[in-house]
This record gives sequence, C-alpha cells and structure tokens, in this order.
Amino acid sequence: MRQKDDKTFTIALSNIAKGTMTLDDIDLLKSQIVSNENLEMMRDVIRIFRSNAEVDAYNTKILASLNTEGAIANAYDFCVGDGLASIREKVLNSVKNLKTTETYGLPLKIDLKVDAKYMMTVNIDIEDGLVNGACGKLIMIDYGKLQKTNETVPCRLWIKFNLSLTPIEPVTRQINTRSTNFKVERKQFPLVPCEAMPIYKSQGGTYEKVVVNLKKGMTRSELYVSCSRATKSSGLYLIGDFVPPKPPEPNDAVAMMFKNMRSERMLKFSLEFPEESQEERFSIMFHNVQSLNKRISNIKFDKTFLSSSMISLVETWTIPSDNLEIEGFKIVHRRDCDDVRKPFGQIIYLKNDLKYENITERYEYSGKNHIEYSSIKIDDICIISVYNSPNSSFDILKRHINEAITISKGFCENTIVVGDFNINLKIKINNKFIEYMESFGLN
Repeated sequence: MRQKDDKTFTIALSNIAKGTMTLDDIDLLKSQIVSNENLEMMRDVIRIFRSNAEVDAYNTKILASLNTEGAIANAYDFCVGDGLASIREKVLNSVKNLKTTETYGLPLKIDLKVDAKYMMTVNIDIEDGLVNGACGKLIMIDYGKLQKTNETVPCRLWIKFNLSLTPIEPVTRQINTRSTNFKVERKQFPLVPCEAMPIYKSQGGTYEKVVVNLKKGMTRSELYVSCSRATKSSGLYLIGDFVPPKPPEPNDAVAMMFKNMRSERMLKFSLEFPEESQEERFSIMFHNVQSLNKRISNIKFDKTFLSSSMISLVETWTIPSDNLEIEGFKIVHRRDCDDVRKPFGQIIYLKNDLKYENITERYEYSGKNHIEYSSIKIDDICIISVYNSPNSSFDILKRHINEAITISKGFCENTIVVGDFNINLKIKINNKFIEYMESFGLN
C-alpha cells in the first residue's frame, strides 16, 4: 500500500473509490488545494491531467522553459524486404503519423533537455527496473557521429532513476504496416517526456509529489487513481475545485457486483500449479529467455519450470564454455553462439528418466534473418521447437516449418510445434500463419 504511513489519507482515498466520503475526508482533500503560482518554483513534482492534449501542452511548456543543454533525437526508420522503391517510400511515410502507442513506444522525435523528467516506454531490463512507466531525470547526453552524413546526434542518455544513474541507448522495434512485402523497423530512445502524464498512464506509479489538475466531470475512478499516486496527503497538490464524487446508483453494475461478492458469492480459488498436480502427464515449458546466464539461477528455483517434463529455451545468448546444467534434467539439444553473445541459441532439457531421440535440427543466421529449430522424439511424439526472428519473411518461416514437420512425420505419428514465431496474430493478414499450420493438421 502506497499510503501505509498516512492512515487518514488511506481512508479518504478508499471512500473516494466507494463514493462515501465523510466531511473529514472532504476537508482533508480541500486542504491540499493550491494555486498555480505557488507551484511555479516547485520541482520534482509529477503533474497529472485528464487529457493527452493537456499533457503534451504542459510537457512542451516545461521543456521550453528549461535553460539547459538540449538536443533533438530523431527516430531512424528503415524498411526490410524486397519491392519497388516507390512502395518502400510510401510504407516509410505511413509510419510517420502513427501515435507512440502504435510504434511500440518509440516516438518519431524526442525533445531532450537536461534536468527534465522522462519515462521509459518499453521494458529493457525488468531485473534492473528499466520497465515501461519508470520515470527518471535526464542528467547527461552523449553524442556520436552518423557514418553517412557525419551529423552529430545523441547516442546515449544518462537517466537518474531513484538514486542510480543508468545509460539508455536506442532500441529497435518492428512497426506493423499494411504492406506484405516490407516491414518497417524504428530505432529510437525508448523515452517520452513526463513532466506530466495522463491519468490512465499514471496507474501503477508512486510519487512523493503529485499535482492533480481537477476538471469538471471527473469520475470517481479518475479521481481515485490520480490522487492515490501520492504516498501521503502532504505530497498531494490539487488545482481547481474539489467536488466529492457522488455515491454509486443502487443499480450500478460494479456496486452490485461487490455487494453480491460480500454477501453471496464467495470466490473459489481455482488456480492449478503444475508442481501441485498429482496427475501423471507430460508437460512442456517453452520460453524466450533472452540470456540464459542471467535467468538460470531463477529457473533452478522455479517450481513450475522444474515440474515440467521438457524445458525448451530460445535466445539463450550462450557460448560453449557456459555451465548450464539443471539438477534432475539432462541436456538433449544445445546450440550456442560461437564466441560473442548475441540474440541466438537454443537449449532443450528433458527429465532424466525420459528416453528420447534427436530427429533433426537446423539454423539459418544471415545478419537480420534468423531462424532455428530442433525436433526431439519422445515415445511416438515429435516435439518441434522453433525460434523465428522478427525480420524473417513469412516464406522463410514456411520453408523451415515445412521441412521440420515433413522430416518429423517420417519418425512420429504425432507432432507438437512450440515456438516464438514473432507473428502478431491480432493483425488479420497474419491469419495466413494459422491457416498454414492447420494445413498440417495442427491446431
């Protein structure tokens, strides 16, 4: 609980959510109303607005007011695929007007100012806290020169998160387009200004100083979310008129649901964990691990992994000298990087008491295109594990899947395919992948 040291504030927030504020609750919130003038000299506060337009306007205003070192970080968009140059140009232009939410968190342009606050828009390193929504202050900008134009551009940003200074470098993400021949990749810093943020984006955040701009018509949930970002009432500043939210109507669906839950319907805990099951079965754990050396200590103590019959991991980033043994398992397939760690590699573990036969394996690595697979026979089942990089074309993926399944069917009556195919199945055009897999009798 964010407000564990401020019981009065905690109760007031709870009553906001329920629409049952007392006079004491209302007085507490009204006591936090301040004027804009009193906030002018205050730094290290997060402003919360209801609309994106208000957020953008405030961020622009603050960045313009800072008399510190600044730079513009422009995204680098490039096409992958074969086709007419005119279509390539059209596809590149089509992504320039997309919202940041449609470009996997990578803006077309970032206005950088030392001492301004910025927020991460993608997960880079969860263990180190470099996750989507993490906020920090820009301390320093490193520069480099573009090889083609000799232009000086930002190449590394030093952001202070809490007490730690962390280097942030550009990342590359593939942007969805309507083109079947071309894929667009964008390289950009995974950051946006966050002197202010919208209510919905603030969810999950905790801040010592929060300024909430009150607007007419704010819902109970909006008021609760924005005010509850503060750790204590003394760190909450309200601008505008505070109007207590009305209690829910008697027929309010959410209120009725909670009432029924309290009085009639006791929730039955029905989660089932593999390690607790008494049923004898064969289970497969597949995971894109992105550096097995970093994760192996966690895997060795993860009961779900250890209760699996087979563990298949891709993007292991391992080299031959790495010790990757897991007690109770034998390694039945392993492919390492040669000498330099890179987004490559595969390993398959099998419980010690299980018999197996290696059927086939293959990899194709040509710079950006990267696909690898292996097929293991256990009893009369062939289990095919696949990794397909985002840059591989659908034709390349089809060729390898066809090859793996065709070979495996010569040895096994049944086939299971698991993998990270890097295909967004939410896009209608990618239904062709499902149709292709169904053509082999898979579902």
